[in-house]
Amino acid sequence: MRNDHTYRFFIVLTGLFLTISVMVHAQKEEIRKEVRVVKPYEPVLSEARKIDLPPVTEDTARYHPVIRYEITPHPMMIAYQPKPIKPARMAGESVPKLYKSYLKMGIGNYVTPLAEISIASLRSRDHAYGFYLGSLSSNGKVKLDNGKKVDGNYGNLKIMGYGKKMFRHSTFEGELFLNRDKVLFYGYNPLLDTALSKENIRQTFLNPGAGVHFYSSRADSNHLNFDLRLRYDYLSDNYSHYEHSVKWDARVFKMFDGKTLGLNMDVNYYNADLYPTGNYNTVANIEPWYFQSSDEWRLKASITGTMDVTQGNPTFRMYPKVRFQFKIIPEYLVAYMGMDGGMKVNDYRSVAGINPYVRPGLYVENTDRKMDFYVGLSGSLAPGTEYKLHGSYALVDNMPFFVNDTNRVGNLFSVMYDDVQVAGVSGEFVTQAGEKLSLRLWAGFKSYTMSSLYKPWHEPGVKASLGVRYNLRNKILMTADMMFIGKRYALSPDPVPDIITLKAYPDLNLGVEYRYRKILSFFLRFNNLAGIRYQTWNQYPTQGFFIMGGFTYSL
Repeated sequence: MRNDHTYRFFIVLTGLFLTISVMVHAQKEEIRKEVRVVKPYEPVLSEARKIDLPPVTEDTARYHPVIRYEITPHPMMIAYQPKPIKPARMAGESVPKLYKSYLKMGIGNYVTPLAEISIASLRSRDHAYGFYLGSLSSNGKVKLDNGKKVDGNYGNLKIMGYGKKMFRHSTFEGELFLNRDKVLFYGYNPLLDTALSKENIRQTFLNPGAGVHFYSSRADSNHLNFDLRLRYDYLSDNYSHYEHSVKWDARVFKMFDGKTLGLNMDVNYYNADLYPTGNYNTVANIEPWYFQSSDEWRLKASITGTMDVTQGNPTFRMYPKVRFQFKIIPEYLVAYMGMDGGMKVNDYRSVAGINPYVRPGLYVENTDRKMDFYVGLSGSLAPGTEYKLHGSYALVDNMPFFVNDTNRVGNLFSVMYDDVQVAGVSGEFVTQAGEKLSLRLWAGFKSYTMSSLYKPWHEPGVKASLGVRYNLRNKILMTADMMFIGKRYALSPDPVPDIITLKAYPDLNLGVEYRYRKILSFFLRFNNLAGIRYQTWNQYPTQGFFIMGGFTYSL
């Protein structure tokens, strides 16, 4: 066996040696062959061998293991003592304390004392009453245009007592009052060297009166609501002229299916001993009206019938009235438009209230405001701010204008009448920054188209006012007010009348109040800081710089 294996190994080794010798000899021979390329070489991959995955059968059966466990509870003993809960209570709003009385005293230059006292009842569900007394007077002198100083005294006194009784569905109010106003006719013609005693130029208006007011106080407007007023005034002056006036107003209204129907009625009766032949005048108005509104608009329409009986001569007039208001942008922009009109009664008391230097016992005819068209915008720019823009065009007949009387010194006023067209534009802006700062700005412009007179005597074309209030920690209160009146025109009382231009003027006032305690405070008031001696009425310059100080006390 061993010899056979040796023989096989020798044969294999001999064949391997012969093969290697042939290969070495072939490499030594030079190879010369010609190669022709028919087309470019394109490599080709051999087909890949795919791996076949055996199919797998999905088992839809689900196995849910069931876990069984058991808990043996053991109570934990904790010592706990519950605390009682207090019952809930309604927290009421704090009600500020009221004081029964209020006293204000002060003194200013030009020997100007001020005194006010008010006494009122405290809170009650069914009644209220009070008393008020106020007095302001001045004993200073005023410098005229000719440099002469004259007495410009004035005095105002007001006494009033009032009461109120509240019933379940109505309220009754009543008042008694007495007003007294004293002035001097100091506006002499500066071209004349005149000096009159106080007794010859003194005027005193005494106005006692009484009024009652009875009205419904139902919160539901579906019931018939009413408002009744009755007022009596007596006016006398220092020259034996007098006037009785009685005014009665009645208003009733009720809502039907979201619409409101109402009726307004009033009667004004005047009996006066005036210059030159007295005055007996009765003006009665009746006005049925209709009102309807929605979330976007409001509409009110009415027609007023007016009967004017003057000195026994009756005149009847009709005044249609309508007002339409709609929201363009709710709370921010509201537009309105309408038409108005009416009879304005120029009684002696209202005329003297506008110009106390009128000729004693002056009779002034009523004014017919025939038609008044107006449009406007109102709304809010931001929380705490409000604005209003208003434009109007009115036709007014028998409008009175004050002119100096043609007596020797020209210190009294009478009136001239004219039919005019009045166009006006006004704007107002109010803002309230919390309880600390508030501001109000107003400006108005008017243009008069006259029929016979040259100018609208004593009527300014421009008026403006600015008021600022600042409260510093409810301890110091500061105020600033400015008023601006544009130029006006007056008719001179000279034998040859001439047009006088009264200059425009600003009037700046400042005030400060220091609240030492809730019941005690001190104040200072500065008026006409620029010291301008402007003329409200021709030949009547006002006092210059004015300062007043005082205190207030509540008990």
